[in-house]
Amino acid sequence: MNIQVYQTKLTPFGVDVTFRVMTPDGYEEGARNYPVLYMHDGQDLFYDEDAVNGQSLRYAQYYRDFSRFLPQVMIVGIDCPMDNVQRTRQYSPYSKHFEVPPGSSFEADIAGTGREYLEWIVRELKPWIDRNYRPRPQKEYTALGGYSTAGMLSTYGVAMYPKTFSRLMVISGAFYIWMDCLEQTLESCNTDHIRYIYLDVGVNEQGRMTTAEQFLKGAAIIHEKFRSYGFGREQLKYEIFEDQEHSQRAWRRRFPDAVRWIFQDL
Repeated sequence: MNIQVYQTKLTPFGVDVTFRVMTPDGYEEGARNYPVLYMHDGQDLFYDEDAVNGQSLRYAQYYRDFSRFLPQVMIVGIDCPMDNVQRTRQYSPYSKHFEVPPGSSFEADIAGTGREYLEWIVRELKPWIDRNYRPRPQKEYTALGGYSTAGMLSTYGVAMYPKTFSRLMVISGAFYIWMDCLEQTLESCNTDHIRYIYLDVGVNEQGRMTTAEQFLKGAAIIHEKFRSYGFGREQLKYEIFEDQEHSQRAWRRRFPDAVRWIFQDL
């Protein structure tokens, strides 16, 4: 396994962004092409010292210990803005006004820039990866994933870019407050291109903008939505975890199984 760190320009916003590319064991010695998972919040994927809150998914250590039980895929992790408000804007493909109580830390108006961010991934970052690494570039081998608001964005992205992505990973998706918008998106899209979906939620989730009850309701609605589109248990995995909160400590236990599920056929 090797992890390379790069900086480039997130051109829609004129700011610098860091992204990390993990290649699996054997990549340097061979000529094989690999499936790719594009993940948001890339700083939280591999090492605690890089993570926003000092807690990562610790996937580098997990891979070193258990690589023989994992699909051999590349992972491209794109760092998020350090400011929570900016992160929410970047991971929101919609703009919306919310009624919030006085003194709330949750902003009343969110002008989402998630569409521009996804366009950058599809039109600039992915072509760079395709040129400089050995991915299997076709949609059949390309996944998009994230947690919390980034999970909602990933759902939007896989639906809206059927020529780019066919595998979806959503850990603790923050769907509920965006449900009216997201349902319209899903209902306007053909989802036949999606091969595998991983969707989970913890019972004790509590986000900056979403309550525990809303996390559970949002996940249940999206699960039923995909079931209504014909996704059965062979394609759609839905997990509810007791006693798990909204944190990287909880997600690190679930992330390896999510990777296994969405790449189960490769």
